[in-house]
Amino acid sequence: MKQQRLGNTGLDVSDVGLGTFEWGHRVDVPVAQRLVDDYVAAGGNLIELPTSGVHAAGVLSQLTLPEQIMLVARVGVSMSESSHIEVGLGRARILSQVDALLSATGRSHIDVLILDVFDPEVDRAETASAIDTLLTLGKIRYVGVSHHAGWELAEMRGAGVPIACAIAEYSLLNREAEDDLLPAANYAGVGLIAGAGLGRGVLSDKYRSGTPQDSRFAAGELSDYVGAYLDERSTRVLAGVRKAAAALGVTAADIALAFNRYQGVASSLVSARTPEQLAQVLGSDVDLEPEIAEVLDQIS
Repeated sequence: MKQQRLGNTGLDVSDVGLGTFEWGHRVDVPVAQRLVDDYVAAGGNLIELPTSGVHAAGVLSQLTLPEQIMLVARVGVSMSESSHIEVGLGRARILSQVDALLSATGRSHIDVLILDVFDPEVDRAETASAIDTLLTLGKIRYVGVSHHAGWELAEMRGAGVPIACAIAEYSLLNREAEDDLLPAANYAGVGLIAGAGLGRGVLSDKYRSGTPQDSRFAAGELSDYVGAYLDERSTRVLAGVRKAAAALGVTAADIALAFNRYQGVASSLVSARTPEQLAQVLGSDVDLEPEIAEVLDQIS
């Protein structure tokens, strides 16, 4: 697994990050430990908790994690129940959520704290002050943002928030980040971490012959999430990905991850649910030739 610098920071991250989207749901503690062990053995060092990842944090707290594992966790959104969501980047919310994350995970610090929402109602100076407090206390080491537009990222940096990275969904099936977030991030030296780096699993090509019974699309609560990428455009993109994979003797997932690297993505998050799924991407180190990357760029 390749290591890449996160923006202009001194932090090196593995080019594949381990997402925990289904930990505590369809992934229990023994399976999660196996995923972590296999991931670390392949050179991985980045684990990401989802928004309001209470269940995932509980699983993570029961695992044996080596020192090189870095934790990416989010604040700014709280869900006391599924029908009630609160958002904001006020000082009290940030500080209390960080303490809750540290307690839930059993860790002394969060390596990369993600501000998971842009809050137009709170003075940016208040948010910056809270971040400065956490950095000074050693409770966090780096800061990132998610669900921010390019101008919002710039405004947060202008207020004194030392943003190291931005998380945004990015893959051959979703390149919306290129509209304004990615140019702003590149200009500011902010690294990009790609959420859903395999197009919500579709770019693994698992749906080519139908719907696997254990897939997210087959799971009722996630069918819309995946189904959004099972359309004509995706079919066209996947056809090109398959041709590139066949020409290079690799898998569709290899091509998808290689395209992200070619585009300058520091790390692509994959939320493998089984060791077998994870094994498909752990050895992915394909470097695309410019000609192939250009074709993929055109078809997507």
